[in-house]
Amino acid sequence: MENSKKGFLLPLILFFSAAAASYFMNKFRWEGRYFVLPFILILLPVFLDKSFRPKDFWRPGRDGFKLFFWVTLAVLLLYPPLFFGFLVKFRGAAFVTPQAGEILNGVLKGLLAIAVAAIPEEFFFRCYIQEHILADRNKKFLGPVTQKNMITSLLFGLIHALAFLNITRAITFFPSLLFGLFTEKSRGRIFYSIAFHAVSNILQFTLWTFIE
Repeated sequence: MENSKKGFLLPLILFFSAAAASYFMNKFRWEGRYFVLPFILILLPVFLDKSFRPKDFWRPGRDGFKLFFWVTLAVLLLYPPLFFGFLVKFRGAAFVTPQAGEILNGVLKGLLAIAVAAIPEEFFFRCYIQEHILADRNKKFLGPVTQKNMITSLLFGLIHALAFLNITRAITFFPSLLFGLFTEKSRGRIFYSIAFHAVSNILQFTLWTFIE
């Protein structure tokens, strides 16, 4: 993907516009906030940045699949015991056996999050910010993490903290590094970052049904 010729002013305006919209919609608990923000994240860069015309960004490929497979497998095996161990041992939560309907409801919430979170967020942050605006910043920052991945992930954590009015939501910075790595390994395509984002959301919503 070609880098933007307009510099960083426009993407910063777009980012803070999305962040401000997230903040006020959540602050006033507007019911349509979960559906309006996805449109903002997709439509703002497409219609306001004429230099941004991505192609084939959604297609899967062989590049990146191996990393996606092994990381996803590791998360599915290791994250649940860590999740329950932390909440039960350190937060005093109780482990319960939910009804089948409650588990299904958690899965459905995770599936809905694909449309309202995974796809629009990966499009805006990975496809637009990381692989278009910051395309030239390919130098390594720390280990396999590039400068563009680090900057994008910092912005990703910031907008989540604002959107949910909770500073602890900035912890999404860490999975964002994986999303960015999947995108880089896929040569700028976001299929695997969307897929991992979706798996993470479904897993999280499902696990919470076992906690009281």
